[in-house]
Formats: sequence, C-alpha cells, structure tokens
Amino acid sequence: MVSLVNQIAGRAVASPRPNCQAKAANRVSRLCTVLVKSQSIQQQERTQATEFTAAAPKTQAPAPAPRPVEERQQGSAPSVRINVIAKSRWANGIPPVMGAHLMASGEPAPISTSKGADLGGIPHAFHYADKEINADVVQFTNADVGAQGIARLVQQAADDAIKQKGSFTLVLSGGSLLKGLTPLASIKGLDWSKWHIFYVDERNVAHSHPDSTHKGAQEAFLSKVDIPAENVHAIKEGLSVKDAATEYAGQILHLSENVIPKTSTSPHLPVFDLILLGIGPDGHVASLFPNRDHTTGASEGIVLPVDNSPKPPPERISFSMPVINAAKQVVIVAFGGGKAEIVQRALEVQALPGALPAQLVKPVSGSLTWYLDADSAQGLHIQHWEDKKAFPRSS
Repeated sequence: MVSLVNQIAGRAVASPRPNCQAKAANRVSRLCTVLVKSQSIQQQERTQATEFTAAAPKTQAPAPAPRPVEERQQGSAPSVRINVIAKSRWANGIPPVMGAHLMASGEPAPISTSKGADLGGIPHAFHYADKEINADVVQFTNADVGAQGIARLVQQAADDAIKQKGSFTLVLSGGSLLKGLTPLASIKGLDWSKWHIFYVDERNVAHSHPDSTHKGAQEAFLSKVDIPAENVHAIKEGLSVKDAATEYAGQILHLSENVIPKTSTSPHLPVFDLILLGIGPDGHVASLFPNRDHTTGASEGIVLPVDNSPKPPPERISFSMPVINAAKQVVIVAFGGGKAEIVQRALEVQALPGALPAQLVKPVSGSLTWYLDADSAQGLHIQHWEDKKAFPRSS
C-alpha cells in the first residue's frame, strides 16, 4: 500500500503546475484513507473466521441410518431429497392399449406390419428422376407460326421413318393440338400411303361424337389427305372402356414390326416414330392425370382404361407412360397464354413425383421436345437455366 501511495505522490510532485500539485495531494490523502479502511475490514474478517473454527467441535456425530422406504412413505411429507414413486394409477396393471391406440369405434388399432420403405411393403408408384432429363425447347412467335413448325417436324419425321423401315407411325392427342395439324394437308409430295395414324388417348364415345379425338383429327386434316382408311386406327365403338382398351392394344400388336418395331428388352413395348402430346392445365398428358397410380403410375400395359377422368367424358383409353417413353420422338405442344402457368411449372419447378405427369415424360432412347409460342413461354426464365443454384426449383 505504501509503495502505491508513493508512486501516486511522486507523479503529483512531478507536475509543473502548482494548482495541479495541490489537487493531486488531495487525491493522495483520500486514497490513503480508503486503503486504510479496506485493510481494517480484511483484518476483522480474518479474526472472525479464526474464532468460528476454534468453536467448532472436533468430531461430527454419525448420520442417522436411513429409514426403510415403507416408513418414509408414512406420516409427514417426505424430504424433497427423496424420490418417492407413487402407486400406479392402474389397479390391474398397465392396460394393453392406450387412448391413442384406439380407433374411432373404440376397438384397438391393428398392429402395423410395415417393414419400412421398399422393404417388402407396397412400392411407391412414382419416383424422382434418377438423372437429368434432356429436352429441347423450341419457341415460335405465335401459334400460327408454331403450326407451320409442327408440319415441318412431321414431314421430316415421316421422310426419315419411311426411308428407314418403309412406314411412318404418327400418334395424336386430342384437344387444341389437333387445330395445329391443319397445315399438314397443304404439304406436297408426301407418301400418305405409308402413314399410320394412332391416338395416344381417346374418349370412349362414338366416332361422330363432338368429344371424339378421331372426329377432330378427321376435320383437321385426315379428310383432306389420302391416308388409307385401314391405316387410321380408331377406337372400336360400343365397347366397355376396359374392352375398348384391350381391343386397341390388339390393333397395335397385330401390326408387323416393319410398321411398329418393339423394344429390344422386356417387356418389348411398341416403338412409335412420333408422338404429339398436348398438356392440360393440371399437367396431364394423354389421359394420364396427376397422382393416378393405376394409370399414370402404371409400369405395365400398352393401352389403359380410364374410367374416372376428372374431365368429361369420364371414360377414355390412354397409352401408358412406358409406351410414350419408348417412342423415337416425343413432342409436347403448348400454344397460347392459357398454357403459360403450367409450362412454367413443368419446365422450371420440380414437383412431387406424379403431381405433374408431363414431368414423367422421359423417352428412354428417343428425344423430347417442347413446342411453345411467345405467349405460352412468357413465364419462363430461360436466360437463367444454366444457373445450377436457381434450377431446378421446388416452388
């Protein structure tokens, strides 16, 4: 303490100004008073600690032996240091089922036999793609120019197929797509006799019905060209939807492999030259609607019956997704502003598997192309597609 005071006093004396020396002297005086009081308090605490230690007994009495648990549970409330287990509230033991294990009827819920995902249970109908899907996107200025583009596409595919195997198979979808086929009738020099027309989906109605895809194709261009009638493969009228699907698959299988080759691996699916698909506002293609495991998620079959279509009429037939994906060339056509939202979702948003059937179109050995116009492509961000951090998105 004396050393500290001397240091402070030395600094005060060294100051060149008299008034500063006086102020410093006052501070030294107050500091000395505080240090003396602090030293006195510390000495007093040491004295009290010594007296308390001298007054303590030399030995401690042994702790009382713990009482039995039964004795501690009687009489006064137990010490907070003792963990007392209360008697069970179930007089006859723990019940075999609790409330959460009962069904609404009051009966015990059955014990689950699930072994976990892909461990002997029911497999999921839909799965995420195990690799990136390569697709080309072709954008036209408007729907009329796009229709001309479709005509050139079909002409080129027909020429290539006829040169390779002597025939050409064109598969059509219904709806607004058919209106874009009209320019085909004006193309000169096509060998129509080698063409075969099929429908990727068809309503189970009469050929004269306004909802018939066959009727729409006839009005758009079939009635204007010289394709042999036996080469236009329409659904058979008057059958149940199940029988109609079976009969249409028979028409396909009846043709020779010079017309429709088969895949080299099992289940040896038919390989069509060109399939033109439309897309609905919910993302459906053909008559394969979202989250339908028996149709959209079917892994087998060529032509499937659809008896509960969300769009009228409810009964339809449809190519299966494996058959669509076995084709040499698949083109999804979407023209007009009404398609902008679903085009953006299908091309830029990774939906849950099965939620957007258009995202399940993944040709195994063939190619996939989207034909759009400026209106249907207005929601796309094509300039950012190479940014791996931005795409694919989940919303």
